[in-house]
Amino acid sequence: MDWWSDLERHARQRRRRKRRWAAAAFAGIVLAGLGGMWLAPRFETPGPSPRPEPPPVVSTCRDVLCRISWPSPRWDEGEGVYEQWVAGHRVVYTLERELQEEALAVFQRYRVPYGAFVAVDPATGRILALAEYSRQEPGLNDFCRRATYPAASLIKVITACAALETGKVSPTTRVRFEGSPYRLYPRKISPSNRWRENNVHTLAEALALSNNVVFGKVGADVVGSRRLQKALEAFGFNREIPFDFPLQPSRATVPEDRYPLARTAAGFGEVYLSPVHAALIAAAVGNGGVMMRPYVVDRIEDAGGEVVYRASPAPWRRAAPQAVAREVARMMRRTVTRGTSAKVFYRYARRLRREVGVAGKTGSLTGDDPPGKYEWFIGFAPVDRPQIAVASLVVNQELWHIKGTYVAQAVMKEFFGM
Repeated sequence: MDWWSDLERHARQRRRRKRRWAAAAFAGIVLAGLGGMWLAPRFETPGPSPRPEPPPVVSTCRDVLCRISWPSPRWDEGEGVYEQWVAGHRVVYTLERELQEEALAVFQRYRVPYGAFVAVDPATGRILALAEYSRQEPGLNDFCRRATYPAASLIKVITACAALETGKVSPTTRVRFEGSPYRLYPRKISPSNRWRENNVHTLAEALALSNNVVFGKVGADVVGSRRLQKALEAFGFNREIPFDFPLQPSRATVPEDRYPLARTAAGFGEVYLSPVHAALIAAAVGNGGVMMRPYVVDRIEDAGGEVVYRASPAPWRRAAPQAVAREVARMMRRTVTRGTSAKVFYRYARRLRREVGVAGKTGSLTGDDPPGKYEWFIGFAPVDRPQIAVASLVVNQELWHIKGTYVAQAVMKEFFGM
């Protein structure tokens, strides 16, 4: 039996050795796993891929338009808009093709030395036409924004607003004057000259006929230097006009001495403006005295077609009280029916004058930048609730071509389908 006892003892020893080997192997596996976790490089759980940063938002059109000095639009036949690509962005303009082409066609047909035409929606400030032409300088492309042109008798519109605001005169106030209504010199505005004053015009008639003597007397006796200066600045002189592109500021200096003051009030003073500003003056009168911020950029799109800027109408300043503006608007209508532009409208735009109703003011004066005779027309239509306001300027040199009035009636007929 001793052999059996020996066999059992050896079996127990083998089982103990196997258990020790198994325990040692398990311990080794555990230690190896722990060591691998400790020594192995650690990685964070991957999250979502970061999004690329969006392109900068164009908050104002100047962020794009600062790269160009003045619009150079081309017509997109497919969408029916004027457009221009600038720095990867598509600039869409507010211009209306029919008005733009009609103005240019008239300038080209008569080969004017210099011509500019601006049309604006009085209620919104939206620019409808911005046309310029020069036979003398074919490459000229900023004629509409330069403010080196004498305002001439356009200033009478502002003088009239300032005079009516005093309450001392009305459109029917009769003003006596001596001799020709156009020749103005010191004796004609002297208080001691009353015995020579055998002619008379109401203030409305004087505006329609552009009577320099009457407006010289009204400027000196009713308005005064400070009030006229204030009225000019209310209409946007001597300040920057908030436009999509830089405009040269219009300048106005009003002297205090009686005769120089009278000359300024009548349109012979140091008052200069741009065609864009001239259109805004007409628009402000038609819009009840409120001058809207002008804009020619309708929207800007990025390369993918997303709109990153869109214009919206905004008032810029109160140029005149509403009641005053309405009275001056009715006074300006006489310019077209019985005044300095009546012949042109009667001959070429009789239906427009009769069926729509146009208010206007002419101005004519010699200037030197560029040299020539400056022929202005500003106006709006219809008179009571205007849909369009215009400024038209032709600079004639040597040979006579056309006046601004002719260009204005041609484009306004196009606007109203006449």
